[in-house]
Amino acid sequence: MHDKVTMINLVWVMLMTAMVATSATFYVKDSTNGKFNGPPMTARYHSFGH
Repeated sequence: MHDKVTMINLVWVMLMTAMVATSATFYVKDSTNGKFNGPPMTARYHSFGH
C-alpha cells in the first residue's frame, strides 16, 4: 500500500489533469464559434475626443 503523501499526490495529479482536459474541451468548443464581443485588448489607450 502506498503511503499518504503518494496517494495525495496521485489524487492531485488526477484532479489537475481532469481540470486541464475540461478547460481544453471548453476552449476548443468555444473557439469554433468565436464571436467578436467587444473591443480588442491592447496596450494603447484610445483617445476618442481628439
